[in-house]
Amino acid sequence: MGAVDDALASLVDAATGEIVVLALPVLAVRSIMEAIGPALQPGCVVTDAASTKVDVERWAAALLPAHVQWVGGHPMAGKETAGLEHAEATLFRGRPWCVVPPDGADPRAVERVHQLALDTGAHPIEIDAQGHDRAVAAVSHLPFMAAAALARTVIDAESFEAIARIAGTGLRDMTRLASGDPTMHRDIVLTNRDNVVRSLEDYLSVLQDALAIVRALPTPEEAEGSAATEALGDYFARLKATRDAWLDQRC
Repeated sequence: MGAVDDALASLVDAATGEIVVLALPVLAVRSIMEAIGPALQPGCVVTDAASTKVDVERWAAALLPAHVQWVGGHPMAGKETAGLEHAEATLFRGRPWCVVPPDGADPRAVERVHQLALDTGAHPIEIDAQGHDRAVAAVSHLPFMAAAALARTVIDAESFEAIARIAGTGLRDMTRLASGDPTMHRDIVLTNRDNVVRSLEDYLSVLQDALAIVRALPTPEEAEGSAATEALGDYFARLKATRDAWLDQRC
């Protein structure tokens, strides 16, 4: 495929580069840091692609040798499919790449991680570890939890077999994230528990509001001119406008 220039036999051999990128499920990062620490060369920049940052930054401070530079990273792009056969050279193009330097990080090391992001076509965004974990709980981890819950509600239900043949692209698209790597998402939630809890609580509150709006609806014959009908239409219109404006800003 042309994806790899050198495939090395051991982690120690791989850890001798000028830049080392740890692309692993979050809980695996700690043991890999311990394993490669003695092989890291003076001045080496170590970064990662893990989905949470507070714990990873703490492990880096405790486990990496003082002669290397740690700058966390998180490319905000991914797929629900895993493995080399699903690799895409353009996956990060035009996407955000969080650059997460610890306090006191060497500006030259931070710049190298910025450049790594730029070399993939991504645009780097510098952010601190705590701010990162709060943000991704809302924009990344909650969408996965919502997709998994929808899959559990509909696809995993005993009644689904009888209705599966009429399921369309809406269900497929809304549950796509539920096909993501279970280990990766397990580690994400374990290392960002409190932020994920807050995001889920916010989501549950919104669902309760939606439920109340739907429960208040009249019969179809009584719908015209009903305040409850207007409220439902306004709810959908406001959220459509909000999402459309966000998409316009991204273009």
